[in-house]
Amino acid sequence: MMVIPSEIVHLSEVMNKKNQDYSITSVKHPVGITVNVPSGFKADHNGLYVMVNRASSDNEEVHAVHTCRNFPIITRALDNAERSELYYEVCWINEGKIHKEVVPALTISTQNEIRKLANKSLAVNDRNSKNLITYFDKYLSINKVEHITIVNRLGHINESIVHPLQNEGLEILPSDIGEKQLFEAFQSSGSSKEWIQSVLSLVEPHPKALLMIVSSFTSVLLKDLKLGPFIIDLSGPTSKGKTSVLKAASSVWGTEHLVSEWNGTAVSFERKAAFLNSFPLCLDDSMKADERQLQRFVYNFSGGRSKGRGSIEGSQKEYTWNNLMLSTGETSLIDYAERAGGAAARVLPIKGVPFANVDHRFFSKLYAAIEQNHGTVGMEFISKWKERKKELLPLYFEYNEKFQRKAQGNEVVSRIARHYSAIYFTAALLVDFFDAPLDIGWLEVLFDEIMDGNKAIDKPIQMLEAILTDLDASRESVSGKYAKRHDIKAIYQGGHLYLLPKYLKEFLGAEQTAVRGEWLRRGISLATNRNGKDTDTRQIKHDGKNYRPVPINPSIIEKLGYDFEEYER
Repeated sequence: MMVIPSEIVHLSEVMNKKNQDYSITSVKHPVGITVNVPSGFKADHNGLYVMVNRASSDNEEVHAVHTCRNFPIITRALDNAERSELYYEVCWINEGKIHKEVVPALTISTQNEIRKLANKSLAVNDRNSKNLITYFDKYLSINKVEHITIVNRLGHINESIVHPLQNEGLEILPSDIGEKQLFEAFQSSGSSKEWIQSVLSLVEPHPKALLMIVSSFTSVLLKDLKLGPFIIDLSGPTSKGKTSVLKAASSVWGTEHLVSEWNGTAVSFERKAAFLNSFPLCLDDSMKADERQLQRFVYNFSGGRSKGRGSIEGSQKEYTWNNLMLSTGETSLIDYAERAGGAAARVLPIKGVPFANVDHRFFSKLYAAIEQNHGTVGMEFISKWKERKKELLPLYFEYNEKFQRKAQGNEVVSRIARHYSAIYFTAALLVDFFDAPLDIGWLEVLFDEIMDGNKAIDKPIQMLEAILTDLDASRESVSGKYAKRHDIKAIYQGGHLYLLPKYLKEFLGAEQTAVRGEWLRRGISLATNRNGKDTDTRQIKHDGKNYRPVPINPSIIEKLGYDFEEYER
């Protein structure tokens, strides 16, 4: 059989000739699979050929025209469990090495897309791409290809909880290198019992660290508890064990490589959150993050959906997730989003040193325990939860009632309490599932401590205190008995502090209407009845001019520890 490697002939030209009947042949591929080669093609160890008739002076001869130096086959078809998307696994050998690439069906159907496989070592180019598309189409019609179901991410998929080591019969196909790194970090070593004895027992005397570790388990329960994404934020002095806490929390599911740093883009965090889906997103050292993005990302994460972005053809795919973020930093995430009232209900701030009165020997022991025992306890936790979920769910609602009573009608505390109840519930499950040596009463005490120290849960008072601090630091902007600069922010007259509307608008921004409304409702600002309706402004005369500022209740100012009375020297 004559081979003409320098000539490329498209199969469409061949099939237009008369009397073509090239039969299907069975060939054993070099990887050991026997496949049917479509009519009009021939294949051997040298690659793929197109069969062409060549007329001579005596008769017509059939020639095999070399079209690709590789012999590609399709080994599997992959159906996405979440979306109507089809992928194929294409296999070929190049320079003695086996290559397998999972590609969207579009890749082997269009010339522009199939040529991209040249980057993966398949010998495809502008000249032979059309032949390869025809070859793959005919190949699929005559070969029975195995169909499997895949997912592109972890966690709750339909009715299953997909874990890299417990995949529920689904094959996990990470979309990119970053997701693949997280996927590979899910490993197991040791046993659940050893992890409880060597890691959890070591951390148990330290409630703040314990809360973070228990929260790592809680993340996979959120969907079943009908709760959305939430942030647990540990902040405190540097080099005091915050990173160690995250590594201990990640040991529930795998290695320390599950911990990422905050020095990434919002898009990268969205994709990691979406890939992990139900498993915790662990981010270390918020000081490395772009401060301008932190407030927005807090909102985006708690919404459970990536930012909508446009594309040339319309809009890009939006990623979704339903997990906990475990974050550490020297400064609380709430402080970065100080003026965003909704941030307070999206973050549980844990402030202070996670491990008190410990030395380097403690951390050496903790790291050794994590190295030897990781990942196993998380898998067993999922298995036990699936077995007993219906039986145990009512217990969560009992705990939620307890913490809702602590909220006393405060909407922000109430929202935090729902997620804190889930963490408290998780601790009870660990005691039940593994006989863990936990005194969960400490977590109830810790909730009270966190709420007492969390000023962000009362946004109206927090913003008033910020305003009073600003005025206290620039007394010349408060006009009173004595001469002040021209651009005044407030007036102090007759024992009352009056805030000018222009200043409030500049300071509060988009929050102005909501904050002033709460001040008036709660008596923080003094009401004036005007035309039968209460308003928070009052007409006053000062320094020969008329003003309509907002008077603040003197008792509130005194309670917050400020005094704007002026005294002669």
